[in-house]
Amino acid sequence: MKTIKIYLRSIEQDGKKRLAIFDSNRNAGIDDITTLVPLGATVIWTTDCCSNIKSITKIYSKKGKRNVFKTDPRKRFLCKGLILNTSREAEGEEAYGIDYILCDGTSHSVDPVIKIIPPQ
Repeated sequence: MKTIKIYLRSIEQDGKKRLAIFDSNRNAGIDDITTLVPLGATVIWTTDCCSNIKSITKIYSKKGKRNVFKTDPRKRFLCKGLILNTSREAEGEEAYGIDYILCDGTSHSVDPVIKIIPPQ
């Protein structure tokens, strides 16, 4: 089973707090990213070592259909990140939200996309 890691880092761009997101597939974006995930893979969201993020408070589906997020990701034991085990029935793509708190105590949210790669 493959593991995909999604790393988060707070940055300042044009005087605004933004979220740099990059994954182990070498995709990257500011406040948005589409992460490609194989069926049955494990997805781990974690902060980058210099992230300026105090905690990831919640990762959740933005849709009612929940074709990828059968359950919301859960906190990892003794870690800062969250984990999601995708099912073998997952399909398509899904917008999701990431809520996080910066080291200065301010709360922020972004809405990236996760997409299941169909079997070949």
